[in-house]
Amino acid sequence: MSLNITMAGKPLIEPVRILRHAGRVTLGSNASSFILQNDGVESIQAEVVLDYQQCEGGQPIFEITSASGHSLIEIAVVYSEGIEGIDHATGDGPFFLFSNAMDTYRSTTLKVPASTTSQTVRAVYAQRSQRYQKIVLTTPNSSITFSRIAFERIRPSASAKSTFTCSNSLLNRIWQDGVKTVDMCTVAKGETSSAWEVTKEGTKVRGQHWAPCRLGTRWADKKVRFQVQIGSGGVSWAVHMVANGLIFCLDATERVLYACEGLSTESTVFPVAEKGRWSIGNLNLNGWLNVETVTRGSTVTVSVQGRQFPLIENLDIRPILGGSANNTGSVAFGGPCQWIGLYRHLEVHDAEGKALYENALLLDDKERTLADFQVGTNALACTIDGAKRDRACFGGDLYVMGRSIAHSTMTFEAIAGSIELLTSHQTSDGYLGNLCPIQAPVHDSHEEPPTYAFYSLSYALLLVVAIKDYWLHTGDEKTRTRCLQPLKKLMTYTEQHVSQGVVIAPPPLSIFGASSALNNAYYEALQAMSILSTDAATTDKYLLQAHKLKANMRRHFYDPFTGIYHLDKSLPASGICQDVKAHAITLDLLPHHTDDLEHLTDPASDLPRAFRGLGHWDVANVTSPYATGFAVEALFSRDRGTEAVKLIERVWGPMADTTSPDYSGGHWEAMKPDGTPHGHDTSLMHGWSTWPVSLLPRYLAGLQPIEPGWKSFSIAPVLTGLTDIKCTLVTVAGTVGVELEIDEADGHGALKVLAPYGVRARLQSPQGWVIQGPEVVEGTGVWQKFFLSKASDDKDLDTKEAVPQTFVLPESPSRTGERQESSLPSKIRSLLSRFTAMRA
Repeated sequence: MSLNITMAGKPLIEPVRILRHAGRVTLGSNASSFILQNDGVESIQAEVVLDYQQCEGGQPIFEITSASGHSLIEIAVVYSEGIEGIDHATGDGPFFLFSNAMDTYRSTTLKVPASTTSQTVRAVYAQRSQRYQKIVLTTPNSSITFSRIAFERIRPSASAKSTFTCSNSLLNRIWQDGVKTVDMCTVAKGETSSAWEVTKEGTKVRGQHWAPCRLGTRWADKKVRFQVQIGSGGVSWAVHMVANGLIFCLDATERVLYACEGLSTESTVFPVAEKGRWSIGNLNLNGWLNVETVTRGSTVTVSVQGRQFPLIENLDIRPILGGSANNTGSVAFGGPCQWIGLYRHLEVHDAEGKALYENALLLDDKERTLADFQVGTNALACTIDGAKRDRACFGGDLYVMGRSIAHSTMTFEAIAGSIELLTSHQTSDGYLGNLCPIQAPVHDSHEEPPTYAFYSLSYALLLVVAIKDYWLHTGDEKTRTRCLQPLKKLMTYTEQHVSQGVVIAPPPLSIFGASSALNNAYYEALQAMSILSTDAATTDKYLLQAHKLKANMRRHFYDPFTGIYHLDKSLPASGICQDVKAHAITLDLLPHHTDDLEHLTDPASDLPRAFRGLGHWDVANVTSPYATGFAVEALFSRDRGTEAVKLIERVWGPMADTTSPDYSGGHWEAMKPDGTPHGHDTSLMHGWSTWPVSLLPRYLAGLQPIEPGWKSFSIAPVLTGLTDIKCTLVTVAGTVGVELEIDEADGHGALKVLAPYGVRARLQSPQGWVIQGPEVVEGTGVWQKFFLSKASDDKDLDTKEAVPQTFVLPESPSRTGERQESSLPSKIRSLLSRFTAMRA
């Protein structure tokens, strides 16, 4: 694995080996010391590809002994988590979706001054997850000698405070890799560096993700004025921007102004449409330039230094977030890679001349500039969906990550910070925030929150469940009390969309009108609210709503003859959505059907496909660890432990193969059915895929809190053929633990229980077994041992109904594909099917 050393008190991570090299390369004594040389004869540029053997993150540093040949020597540096991306010019990126909390571009150029003495070059931005790093000498007739290349850790790794091991070494590896994923998808308070530099001359913006002013996500007709000075390459700004918008680039090298619609100037997940390109002629680009951009209806005009450029007409920009009207959004600054601009004196006025926003962008405005454009540090510890992207906080991802944290690193401050950030964004009618860049401030004004916070109603409802889970694991009464009213308001808002007995939500709340995925989330949120509520009348109200919803969901979505649980009635009747049915099974919404196992595990495919027979959704041909997590829990919930473990091995096993060139040391966002990553840009360190981190302790060891803060807990293990299981959890009440030794063939075993003094453990025998001991164990702070034996009246587990639980059941994530793509043209929706599937 990667080499960890310390220099000047700061931990460094060095590569393990040179994967390959080309051109004139002289290797040194270790993997990060070598000489690259270019001359006028060799046609191949000198390059090396470094392999850290698992994904690492940190600030890239380059220790250079000498550099010669020109006054400045340029080296290109490319990053990738998987093997495929390292051969792309842009690595496994770029990424432009929601955040400035990372290096948007996965390739960059470093300019090294010629010198015969040693020098250390540090990249401006950190890289957060990569296994491979390519170094290419691009300057001809030059030479550069590296003595060390490494990543400087930004914070220490968070080790697991809990433990899990069993007699299956693959499951142990999967669990450990999941813990690493949890750590890399958790951000400590103040960990993120500012993306912009605010100075007394102006705000320096390097080419990165286009960052919109969070206060203007609903602006329509507006006049935007600012001054800008070109530092390198050119300058760029945008209007009608929340995530996507209309981007302008003033290219100083090509001497053109061009405009495009999209998230950026490059097509990635979302396409880019150029809207015009104009020569700037003899326009003087030295010094400060006055820029004015005026939006009016479907038209936009731009002038630079008073020179008017052609009118852009017939715009119909549809925001991919938040549901605001077309051709609305904020002003944003960013740019292509390597561009640098200095901005000052920003003014935004509406069509009547009323000031909407003013900011000199000078040193006195530093704090509000960084906050308003979401480019400073993160004020709260948070969870993020992916280590390298999108590095944003999602309610649906927190649903999985919160449980994973509670069973591993116990960094509960990251869950609390995520809850505080998301719930601070709530519309006046009750829609609760469920997506937020981690650099955004807590929304503490009475104004409507920015529209970036509203990704899907499903995610908002799953946030309710994540809050309930957090409360059960921590007993944090302050957070429960603070969140209760916003959550009640959300439930009232959702209830207003109930028609024909189920939630029928219009875009952008849901892709579909009546979606079983959305209703699953609503049902689970109702259950969660019944637990979070403080009075019996409110609890009964939510339980009654859930009871009625369950009957209507079966009637509306379920076919008792085929066993198919329809995602939406408009889709093919034979279509199967793995996670939607699995979630419904875990929630005990559906009766048993002979095809349940086939629907959950897709045995006809190498790895289970998330979507089958669902039209354009099938195009992605995606295996989703997120969706499979639902299926694993569904199997466990029906006491099909052996099948559940096989499914974990089948999907997470390829990720845990340390000999694979795509091994990341973590859990992947999405896969192809052949077990490889779903494209070079797929996140290979993704929080929503960490299901095994919580499911293995929860079901194999059987550990689950009954009362908030683990004041009492249950032990209800599911047998899977394993001979021994050991698990300890460091809870707020103290350390709890289970050790299970069992011989299923001979029908006997032993159970050891650890409970803190004053804490009660409720024992529930595995299906078909009997625990020789009391139903409730009083904790003493030391291990207590009990024997197990197989019951004589063992029943057929394939046909029996699930045994009713007397303790709080874990809530499982619902399918979260309810996205805003429904408001996009069908052509774009088709292009997005792969990305949607990965997030579904």
